[in-house]
Amino acid sequence: MQDRSTVRRGGPACHVVYGEPLAINAGTAAYFLGQPLIHEVALPAKTQVHVYNLYFEALRAAHAGQALDIAGLAYLMPEVVERDNGELLETRLLGIHRFKAAVPPRALARMGGHVGGGSEAQVAALADFFEQLGVAFQIVDDVLNLRGFKGELKNRGEDLAHGKVTMPVAKAMSRLPLAERRELWETVADRPTDPEVIAGLIAQLEACGAIDACVRQAEELIESAWARLDPLVPPSFPKVMLRAFSWYVLERVY
Repeated sequence: MQDRSTVRRGGPACHVVYGEPLAINAGTAAYFLGQPLIHEVALPAKTQVHVYNLYFEALRAAHAGQALDIAGLAYLMPEVVERDNGELLETRLLGIHRFKAAVPPRALARMGGHVGGGSEAQVAALADFFEQLGVAFQIVDDVLNLRGFKGELKNRGEDLAHGKVTMPVAKAMSRLPLAERRELWETVADRPTDPEVIAGLIAQLEACGAIDACVRQAEELIESAWARLDPLVPPSFPKVMLRAFSWYVLERVY
């Protein structure tokens, strides 16, 4: 709703189908659905308090990340463009991604790890794995926005049309000469709606290798996290499912 997107996860967004009032209320109600689950297992009081703290940590992080995402990074672009400082932009974007999409799954993984009796090393590695999954998911989302979602569920370049700074744009700032950086950002900042202009921007991001670099970064994040987790967890069907899910995050089409 805050993004004004009409499609989510391959189908019409909730607020499109049911209207904004019901969507807001349903989202708020969902905050409390996890609490009954905590009482279905006989957790020691200390563990229960720890789970509650992790849950609220996830909520705080997600809301902070969403607030930063809504605010955007346009205020940084003059410095980034003129000083060839794409690294600054990438660092800020990764921070937003971690708050918005990585800290919540990390907290949930820690909950499950502690409740399941995992060792400190296992819980830490599992948490790191889910955190990197969340960051990689957001980076892949940026890529799909430019290369297209399955069935054209969203218009290609929707982020560009909204003047949004995403990871491919950030990486392009480290790959393009000054004149092209200026032209790229001026065009994006104008929030282009002409499909030919948007297609030209996407072609520029492809040509400089920015989009491929995003794909590699997502792969590296997940593979490095899995390499740390793999030797700490014995073979099991849930482990196979985790590995398969990590591949899905990289290969998903919507």
